[in-house]
Amino acid sequence: MTAATTTTVTALRAWAVGSYPAMAAVELLARAFGGRFATRGHPWIVDDDGRARLETRALRSAPALSGGERRVLRLVAALVDAEPIDIVDVVTGLDRTHLDLVLAALAHAGGSHEHAAVTLDGAGAMRLSQPGPLHRWPPDGAP
Repeated sequence: MTAATTTTVTALRAWAVGSYPAMAAVELLARAFGGRFATRGHPWIVDDDGRARLETRALRSAPALSGGERRVLRLVAALVDAEPIDIVDVVTGLDRTHLDLVLAALAHAGGSHEHAAVTLDGAGAMRLSQPGPLHRWPPDGAP
């Protein structure tokens, strides 16, 4: 990621704080396709007095992109505005790398990284644990 992309992603992350789905949308946008859609200058990144936010109508109508790019951007929009999308169309039209990112985004949007698990030990005592995300974000740059 370039310095400009990093600054924009940092601003978008700050905007998304407090909403797991919005946070997942920003992470997906930042990680998919080398982060090239997470830079200022795209119509879906709006600058409000130095603070960035995502504009979902622009994400949904992004022109002249590949099928996979359009699918990911539609999912990013849906995570922010909760408008329904055809998830089957999204997941069946992605390569393995981007499907991995989508699965991590959906797990994050659902809050799986904060879930608790209750188990019983051999004596019947209950134990609480945090098993972590259901599907982890892949390392940056992972195929």
